[in-house]
Amino acid sequence: IARQEHAFAGAMSGVFVSLCLHPIDTIKTVIQSCRADMKPFHSIVRTIITEKGLFGLYRGISSNILCSAPISAVYTFTYESVKKSMLPLFPKAGLFLSLTEIQCTGGFASIATSFIFTPSERIKQQMQVGTHYPNCWNALIQILKNGGLPSLYTGWGALLCRNIPHSVIKFYTYENLKRFILPSFESDPRANTAATLVCGGLAGSSASLFTTPFDVVKTRLQAQIPGSNTTQYSGVFTTLTKIWRQDGLRGLYRGLTPRVVMYMIQGALFFTSYETLKRAFSLKL
Repeated sequence: IARQEHAFAGAMSGVFVSLCLHPIDTIKTVIQSCRADMKPFHSIVRTIITEKGLFGLYRGISSNILCSAPISAVYTFTYESVKKSMLPLFPKAGLFLSLTEIQCTGGFASIATSFIFTPSERIKQQMQVGTHYPNCWNALIQILKNGGLPSLYTGWGALLCRNIPHSVIKFYTYENLKRFILPSFESDPRANTAATLVCGGLAGSSASLFTTPFDVVKTRLQAQIPGSNTTQYSGVFTTLTKIWRQDGLRGLYRGLTPRVVMYMIQGALFFTSYETLKRAFSLKL
């Protein structure tokens, strides 16, 4: 398998998906940064557009786009590499072994990308929730100036707690759905695109449903202003407990609707564009 082509296919897929979904991500981030008793969904959207215009929905897009290609490339490269290395270990993989295989590959891929993903998310979410930075470059400089390199990696633990199970659920669901819906999917490089959209959409939305609490925790940690005396949250499980005590389950699932919609679309677009690009390179997953 040509892993470089897998990485390129993943990178292009990541950029395409990021361009399409950044406005929904901005809305989701602003909702999650607020308490559960704050403004409702439609009011938050109206406020963003009124105060910042339509371009307000694209604040932080530079960080997203610049990092989405390397993140997606590293993710798919790691996923395919680990998956290939594990095939000899499970030559007759059944359901349990398939799950074990996907847990390992998805987990390793999430860890590998976290070193790029965490700073990217920190900058992006600082831009999305505030107006104190004119651009992403200024946000990067100010974050480093006020909090140093550790500040850039704020929320790393929460990101891993979110991304590892998200990756496992997403890929496990996708791999099994495509085998169920299209038995010849793996052997037929020109499998039905509509079926891929469905499989990818269901995989993405399923993963987002189970990982939203840690996404809320990550947002609360990363949206805090570096070096500020008003810092409310520190630590993954301390933040999780604090949100639970303040707002209950409703607080831990802030932004669920836009997040499920976003990851349903993301899963559909990512897997479809990824499979299309793989076919263009004549690759086999």
